[in-house]
Amino acid sequence: MQIRQLLLCSIVALNAFFASCKKELSHENTTGGIPPLGNDCSISTVTPYDSSSGRGQGSFHITPGSNNLTGKIEWFDSTSGTVDYHAELTYINNTISVNKNEFFLLDGAGRIKEFNTLENPADTSSERYKYTYEYDAGGHLYVKNWFVTSLSSDIPVFVSKYEWVNENLVKVEVNEGAGLRRIALRAELKYNDTKTVKNFLYYFPEADELAPYIFSINVGAKSKNLLENVVVRIYDQDGKEILIYNTTYTDYKFSADDYVTEVNAAGDVIDGLPLVNGLTKFDYECK
Repeated sequence: MQIRQLLLCSIVALNAFFASCKKELSHENTTGGIPPLGNDCSISTVTPYDSSSGRGQGSFHITPGSNNLTGKIEWFDSTSGTVDYHAELTYINNTISVNKNEFFLLDGAGRIKEFNTLENPADTSSERYKYTYEYDAGGHLYVKNWFVTSLSSDIPVFVSKYEWVNENLVKVEVNEGAGLRRIALRAELKYNDTKTVKNFLYYFPEADELAPYIFSINVGAKSKNLLENVVVRIYDQDGKEILIYNTTYTDYKFSADDYVTEVNAAGDVIDGLPLVNGLTKFDYECK
């Protein structure tokens, strides 16, 4: 039960992280715009909007550093002129350092293969977590292991397995890493297979540990089509469904060269997806 509480607490924490931007006004209180045309563009600003006022509710900024790698990540509040979250990434060989308590290790393809962090990065006495990531021959994430080092550095508390069909992530299952290996979470994702998008989002419904960094790191291949629906089910230790999240994504808008500039989400805030309910707009930085 204690182990499953870790999973549930991480879900709550992720919802709080992305929902926190709803308390702020955005750096981008405009109607948004079409990004410049380019062959190699990546998301630079994410702005959720209030459906009634039409104003931005907070904005997430990714600032490039040297060699076109992310240098800085910020949640920005233009009304108070304050930054609610700030991280500067440092790259040394195969390591990305966030701060003295958090760092990523990369594989030969530049993908993350390990993430070391704390339950609360601001509290050095909190639990130390380690996540490892494995990829298939096509470059898709297919296994993630979550270790709580005070329990075991060798046996994960949870193992996530990812199923890909036609270059889209369609299913995620999280099981206990030892014992009966009972299911803890199952997610199913559906797409509009008629529309291919360029370098949009990672759709990992349970990847709460990556929430602040998901626009800035390489987690392998992304789904190639438009996400339409995600259903996430949480189970107790007896296999009984105790929570369900269901979100639908509609009203996509695109640049002239097929980069997503807007999407509307309705339903629940899904863990691991950097979108809140309502309209979200995206700006891009092109090489």
